[in-house]
Amino acid sequence: MDVISPEGLRQDGRTPTCLRDISCRLGLYDRPNGSAYIEIGNTKVLAAVYGPREVRSLSKQNLDECVIQCEMSRIAACQGERVRRPRDQRTRALSLQIAGVFHAAIRKTKYPGSQIDIYVQVLQADGGVTSACINASALALIHAGVELMDYVVSCTASINKTTPILDVTQQESVTGCEVTVSMLPNKGSVVSLDCAHTLHLDQLDEVVDLAMEGCQQIYKVMSQEVETYLQDKNAVMSHQ
Repeated sequence: MDVISPEGLRQDGRTPTCLRDISCRLGLYDRPNGSAYIEIGNTKVLAAVYGPREVRSLSKQNLDECVIQCEMSRIAACQGERVRRPRDQRTRALSLQIAGVFHAAIRKTKYPGSQIDIYVQVLQADGGVTSACINASALALIHAGVELMDYVVSCTASINKTTPILDVTQQESVTGCEVTVSMLPNKGSVVSLDCAHTLHLDQLDEVVDLAMEGCQQIYKVMSQEVETYLQDKNAVMSHQ
């Protein structure tokens, strides 16, 4: 089955440079300091943030900066088939990757000797899971009031023969590579680049550039949601 039809459309009807539908929400739960939900196509992710709070392990304590930890898990049927364990070697690796992304974005010196814990749960997976986890975590951190140098936005891209494609689904990533770019959109700097499967070096720049364009589009959706959330919250407070 071809990823791109002779008419230039993908299996879900998108053009090669079109994002899937995106929706997100802040403040789903009261117990965490911050929480968020994001849906990118059929990929759905929840994120919760606890902290900044006291470091639980003295061996991890850093008096100059805060400790940032992430734990990612999956529900049993998130990929359409039952997974044996909610956490495995892959989820542990992605947890470390997500924590590393936010090490580059959180103003750690603002929270010396403290700890920030990010919990991410994948409800449904259909490509771009790492990106969705990073985007949901960024929104949860913003909801928690954690000071960031900039939004952190992530997007995937791939290439089909010689045509770059944006925001790949699970099926599209199986037939090709999946490049995940995470960046600070206002600064224009990339904080993480990950490539699943092989990609020719001559094609890398074109795919990364497309993923960065996707990041800017996702940033507009995320920033609009934050603005709407703050406006609604201010409206409620003004009526109290």
